[in-house]
Amino acid sequence: MNIAKDIAETNIAITGPAGLCEGANLRTPCGARRVEYLRQGDLVVTRDNGLQPVRLIWTRTVTEAEVTADPSLAPVALEPRAIGPMMPQHTLRVSGGQRLLIPGWRLEDEDDDTSCLVPARDVNGLSLGIDTPVAEVTYYNIVFDAAQVFCANGLPVESFVPTEETLRAAPKDVQADLHRLFADLGPKFADYPTPRYKQRQRVSYTPSFA
Repeated sequence: MNIAKDIAETNIAITGPAGLCEGANLRTPCGARRVEYLRQGDLVVTRDNGLQPVRLIWTRTVTEAEVTADPSLAPVALEPRAIGPMMPQHTLRVSGGQRLLIPGWRLEDEDDDTSCLVPARDVNGLSLGIDTPVAEVTYYNIVFDAAQVFCANGLPVESFVPTEETLRAAPKDVQADLHRLFADLGPKFADYPTPRYKQRQRVSYTPSFA
């Protein structure tokens, strides 16, 4: 089965928070490490650029009341093999705005070797549905020197990309930290290196992996 088309390409804004939930395992030189134990300066294995140091980690916690008022803030649960073999290896919880790297052979009207970034909430039927937290949920956003793709529970995902749009969700102290870390970039981060992958949204999905 392929993911059906309903495409909007290039410069797609992420609506709502991005990030990984507690328990997501990332690849490091020392083996798998849960995202909540990652620290600034730690090295993470990236898909295209080898080991890259973490420049900043910022978190956003949303309460049950906030999710009740705005269901788009709830995490999405990705079941094992939701995208493909070993992708993810174990259940992965992410925000609806977190972009996932989906291989081209799962997408209609794409070459097999053309992987695309798609927000989790825009892949209909990807999981068992919205995973409403009992009390609250914290999203972890990892920032590198450039936008990177790395694996969380074996599934390629995108790091946080500071842009005028995404910074609206970041607290003032996080914005100040980002401007301090990337002092050479403009105030809107227009020069921040972006992913080399095509961006898509609003795609339908039919599971094909048992």
